[in-house]
Amino acid sequence: MKTPALLACAAFCLCATIASAQAVETGYARGTLAVAAIERGDWARAEALLTDPRLNADDPARLINLGQVYWATGRQGEALSAWRRALASANQFEIETLGGRTVSTAALAREALAAHDTALRSAAR
Repeated sequence: MKTPALLACAAFCLCATIASAQAVETGYARGTLAVAAIERGDWARAEALLTDPRLNADDPARLINLGQVYWATGRQGEALSAWRRALASANQFEIETLGGRTVSTAALAREALAAHDTALRSAAR
């Protein structure tokens, strides 16, 4: 299934539409992936949007974004956990990145885990 989504983060950007120079979600209700809040660095708002109990807590795109929020707010363990949950999700999707790359949410979660887990190990040395 191909479902474009959007994640605003340094290396792991899911994308769909750019409108008025602001990235927005496609295939999701506006705001449910917290893209604008993440772009603004409004981590509290992004977390509130991504953990809304009315939304699917197991959506891998949402979990990838939540991992980004956790990482940005210094909660590395929670970030890694969110990305592991995204990877383990039974509902994987093909998404398009801001760079135009089509990739599965599972592959994107693996990339986030590999990059950030490596960063943690390097920092621990």
